[in-house]
Amino acid sequence: MKKIYLLQFIFILCISSNLGFTQSIYHQDAFSGGVTAGGLSSGTGGALYDSLHLHFPSGSSIRKLLLFVYSTGFPKIKYVKINGNNIEIDSSNYIMNVNHLHPSATPGKLFVRDLTNSAWITTTGSFSIYVPGVTEGINWGWYSPIIYLEYDNPNMNTVTTNLWINNQDYTGQNIYEFTSMNPINTSNPVGLSIFSDRSCNTLNDGTAVNLNGNLLGIIGGSDLINNQRSCGGAKGHFYYENQTFNGLDDDVSNNTMNETDAIADISTNLNSNTTNYSMKLQHVKYPTQNTGANNTHLIFINAYTSPCDTFSSTLTPDTTICFGQTLQLQATGGQSYEWSALSDSSAINDLSCTDCPNPIFSGDSSQVYTVRIWNTDSCSVVKPISIGVSHPSEIISSTFNSVCSFSTGKIKMQNVPNNVVQFGAVNKNGDTLTANSANTFNGLSAGDYTLFYIDKFGCSTDTVVTVVPVIDTKAAFATNPISGTAPIQINLHNNSVNATDYSWSLNGDYQGNQFSGFWTDTSGTYEIELIAWKTDSICADTVSFTVFIFDSLVASLPNVFTPNNDGVNDYFNVKVNLPVSYKLSILNRWGNLVFENAGDLTKGEHKLWNGETKSGEIVNDGTYFYKISFKIDGDFVDCELTECEVVKQGFMDVRK
Repeated sequence: MKKIYLLQFIFILCISSNLGFTQSIYHQDAFSGGVTAGGLSSGTGGALYDSLHLHFPSGSSIRKLLLFVYSTGFPKIKYVKINGNNIEIDSSNYIMNVNHLHPSATPGKLFVRDLTNSAWITTTGSFSIYVPGVTEGINWGWYSPIIYLEYDNPNMNTVTTNLWINNQDYTGQNIYEFTSMNPINTSNPVGLSIFSDRSCNTLNDGTAVNLNGNLLGIIGGSDLINNQRSCGGAKGHFYYENQTFNGLDDDVSNNTMNETDAIADISTNLNSNTTNYSMKLQHVKYPTQNTGANNTHLIFINAYTSPCDTFSSTLTPDTTICFGQTLQLQATGGQSYEWSALSDSSAINDLSCTDCPNPIFSGDSSQVYTVRIWNTDSCSVVKPISIGVSHPSEIISSTFNSVCSFSTGKIKMQNVPNNVVQFGAVNKNGDTLTANSANTFNGLSAGDYTLFYIDKFGCSTDTVVTVVPVIDTKAAFATNPISGTAPIQINLHNNSVNATDYSWSLNGDYQGNQFSGFWTDTSGTYEIELIAWKTDSICADTVSFTVFIFDSLVASLPNVFTPNNDGVNDYFNVKVNLPVSYKLSILNRWGNLVFENAGDLTKGEHKLWNGETKSGEIVNDGTYFYKISFKIDGDFVDCELTECEVVKQGFMDVRK
């Protein structure tokens, strides 16, 4: 039984650890002023164009203005419009990447843009929002634009804010652990706001909200502001200032949540000065809900008062660097620092340190980080930073050939990215060319061109393309003979077509504009090259031919010799210019064989006969007939061009 209980205990621990996640915090602050938030929904799809009105009291100034929007699938359109201004969305802005049980709703990504310092932002609290519709992919698109606004006001009390993002897959039941908050004063309202999407009603498609084990209510359906769109989800519209928590739209600031009312004062559910709480969101049909029915929970906001006082802190602003560069980050104002990676937890390894104020970022992809800055009284602020890494797109182009001696070529740049602020082509002279309105460079001569992009961040990429010449010149020449044995005369005849200029070379040595041939008494290979062109040398055509010249056998034989052992002309010698094998026969005047011999000879002079007969006697003086045959090794000559078997015969005088 002990073993069974032990296994059950371990199993329970595993389940609990899988259900509870420390929640990702995006922003935490304490300041004199207030905070307000609200959102819209495009429901189950289609374009959205509507207005959102938040609370913004007179005498206030914008402290922090954030836009959140989430996507499902992989929509190509990557912007929304706020007050008529395009807000680009890219990989440097996403802070959540989770899965949904329904394949067409995966992945779910949450993006954020910090609009605090945008010059066009007004201080009325009203926002005109446009989200474009998407036609590709089932359920693909952009949804739920949310505006989060903090405002400074020196005449107001201090407020503490926490902004959390969902970091869990949508399974129908999720437990969130909110930790390391600034101590919470529960004698004043403690606001909780939930922003969700894709919830149609509370009967079959709602979410039960439990906080520290207490049911706050069931939320679902479309807010009053979104009631023209089905399944828009409950969004907690509110503002908090001067220690009061107030609802906007159809949200009510009591201690419960119900249907589209997604805010609650949770002060009665917390211990005073606590720094954490737990929340469970569970689909009303869990675990038997339809896979497509899991509600999409995006962000959670707390607003409350705290014993923590305000303190000044700074952080490097959002920055984009070029691929391959590093970035020095700098946080100030604290006694200690904790860095975290939001969009990709493994990206924490791209920081040189995680507990210092000034880590160096060396990643190769865009990331969002937060730094928690602790002051002396153990209170903290959390600041986010978005680091973009620009990878300029690969240059795509098509080239068109140029007729030689004319500038008829062109290069067309294709699919130029929207963030490119300059592009061009550089020719061989270093001149930068400008394209026409169709992104085409016209009137180009043949040759290499360097194409380049420079994006709005100053990052660049380049590539080399070639405008190929169309050459109608044809280089040609005739060789006569095409091979032979030395010594030899080689004659050349220029047969080139559509050419005015020529360059001849022989074995790499320049021979001039005209070259009719050459004479040589040396064997070897002779490489003849002709370059021909008309007007412009880039339009040249080249032809070459190799002539093979071989040695011929030269054998020198005497017509007299004196075999008297006086050391002068004592032998019948032969001198050859090639290695050969031989056979020699000597006959007297009556035709009788007196001597014969055979063997191999190297290049040079050799002694063949000393005048003795086969029996060793010196022959008498007189005239003798010789016949000698030579056979040449085929490794030294081409036997198709040179006689490899040669016979020489004649008379010689023997005189003692």
